Amino acid sequence: MIHCPFNFGAYLEDYKILLCHPKGELTTDRMSDIAVCRDCIQKAGLTQVNRFHNLTDIKAVNIGFDEVYKVCDVESKYRDPSKPINACYLVPNPLLFGTMRMYQTLIESCGVEVHVSYDINQLSSILGVKNSVLVSGQVA
Repeated sequence: MIHCPFNFGAYLEDYKILLCHPKGELTTDRMSDIAVCRDCIQKAGLTQVNRFHNLTDIKAVNIGFDEVYKVCDVESKYRDPSKPINACYLVPNPLLFGTMRMYQTLIESCGVEVHVSYDINQLSSILGVKNSVLVSGQVA
């Protein structure tokens, strides 16, 4: 079982999916918390699980290429590239879309298959669950 210290995340054991719904500003620390989940999935030993991140409540982005690169470098040490996971990101605007696509480009060779979309239906299909699972399982 996971415990998200920020009350952003939950692990749906029945579906083997980590849900994360961060709020506020996307900074280097917040990006690291989202990608690496150092305080929840690492402590629970769940580093190889699929995940869904609802970024629709991120209101500002304060992270650049160098910081995203560093987050990817740290995350790559925790991933097994022979067992890729799906990491799905629901985004509300072009700035977050571009930021997450940058992350996608840098991390995919490390065992994370990143999917970025404005459409929850597309992401739920990738994860193999109904979108209602992603919506109802999210933390408030």
